[in-house]
Amino acid sequence: MQRYELEAWLGDDHGLDEQQLGDLLDEANEIQERYPDPDDQAERDAALATAYRLKTEPAEQVVAEYGQKLTAARAAVAVASAGLQQAAQTAIAKGDFTEAGFARAGGVDRMTVRKWTQDQKDRALFDRALFELVRSHGMSAEDQDKLSEAINIRNTSSQATTLLAALATHSVRYLSEEAKELVARAEKRARQLV
Repeated sequence: MQRYELEAWLGDDHGLDEQQLGDLLDEANEIQERYPDPDDQAERDAALATAYRLKTEPAEQVVAEYGQKLTAARAAVAVASAGLQQAAQTAIAKGDFTEAGFARAGGVDRMTVRKWTQDQKDRALFDRALFELVRSHGMSAEDQDKLSEAINIRNTSSQATTLLAALATHSVRYLSEEAKELVARAEKRARQLV
């Protein structure tokens, strides 16, 4: 970036002295090297605006503002991701989309969609297996309460760990054959995840 380009970008009332202007020009050129692609324009502009603001405003104020923006952006990503995950689980199960079609429509990769839909299947399998263990005889009321709490946990890995811990200390001999098969499938899947 040339000095006249920087001055045009800043406008007449930028409030910088010659030293600050020279420093900002150096930073502008470093920013240009860091974000050289035409698609990087937004990042380039944000970095240059921040470099300028750090010369004219207290650093604490600038950092706090960008920290708040980043927190808000992360929250927005989490909300959008949760919405897309629920949409994937519902729409794919109904047959409205294939995994690949949903990935294209949602702007995510197919493996992410697969993980979302598999997580739902895993949680349902673990919920059923934990429920069967809770209903089984030979388990203390305290252990039944702990397993009951694990049913409907949203974290598949936590459910898998809880299921494996329960199976390590409790027998499945009191379960029906159907329930034993279900618990065996759940145990196999839990071992793959943990």
